[in-house]
Amino acid sequence: MHRAFRHGAQRSCRALPSCSRRLQAPSWTFENGLAALQRGHFTRFLSCSRLLRAGVQDPLAARQSHSGAVLIIDGGLSTHIEALGETIDNSLWSARCLVNNPGVIRQAHADYYAAGADIAITASYQAHFDGFKELGVSNEEALEAIRRSVTIAREAAPPGALVAGSVGAYGASKCNGAEYTGDYPGMDEEKLIEWHRPRMKALVEAGCDVLACETVPCRMEAKAMRTIAEELSCPAWITFSCKSDSQVCSGESLSDCVAALADSSYIIGVGVNCSDPGFVASLVRICRSALPASKHVIVYPNSGEAYCGETRSWVSGTAAADDQFVEMAKEWAQLGADCIGGCCRTTPATIAALRAAFPRRL
Repeated sequence: MHRAFRHGAQRSCRALPSCSRRLQAPSWTFENGLAALQRGHFTRFLSCSRLLRAGVQDPLAARQSHSGAVLIIDGGLSTHIEALGETIDNSLWSARCLVNNPGVIRQAHADYYAAGADIAITASYQAHFDGFKELGVSNEEALEAIRRSVTIAREAAPPGALVAGSVGAYGASKCNGAEYTGDYPGMDEEKLIEWHRPRMKALVEAGCDVLACETVPCRMEAKAMRTIAEELSCPAWITFSCKSDSQVCSGESLSDCVAALADSSYIIGVGVNCSDPGFVASLVRICRSALPASKHVIVYPNSGEAYCGETRSWVSGTAAADDQFVEMAKEWAQLGADCIGGCCRTTPATIAALRAAFPRRL
């Protein structure tokens, strides 16, 4: 699901140049790789070697060389924005604040960084042209709002912290829960490429360190996102919404979905977000076994409460308390997850608890 609320063209298109900010972002160097090897982080050394050969940056690995083996991602952005007093019940969700109240987004990012997050994910998850039109915002102004999401997060970031540009699933724009079913009538891979490309390009132009393609319910959409990341020459992660301990929300096997991404140099990590934390241990095992050792396994599940996209309300149930969430996270890390955070209904307190469990290297 949309972090903010629990939180195309032909393939032959010429690759777009990398943006200047991303070229200046932390990257793997020979020195980074040697330092990782000296610390006993052999898989990080392999990542360095592979990416240097491919000419691809891995900002997550670079951050790990300074921060520690487990990076902490932020929590539910819209959950915290609502706690700060903003109403986000609209078709753009927290992306509406990019136009109407950017200050509350900046404060939410700052609070998550202060809680210990290494990575903030931008408020662009549900930013789409049709939603902005409801505000009387043109397509070009919408793209500028998407670029602004990166600027706002960067302004809140402490030195060395990362900004991930959120690319929400097409289904989230429908406001009917389609990001939890993968039911996309009339859409195919080429149409999804056309739909996602302007948003992803805007995030790269704004200088995000990595694209966070999230809450992806089906293999078809993941492949479309892979294509665009490769066109843009931008590192990206892709995380799936999952309905069980082995299936993404479309019913396809997670192992098949991961296999469709594993050989891309630009997909530097794969995993799961906005899914029940009780499923995550099994899903981490699947990701870790299907990915090269050098790639990241990225998990940021929700608190355990179910969300109904049609009614836009939380289904009554018992969410995991922060201490329970942290105990599960320790298992995820043991199984191979190296980027861990929270999604819907997790808060800065959740992230602070994760940071305490995975302290930064001194």
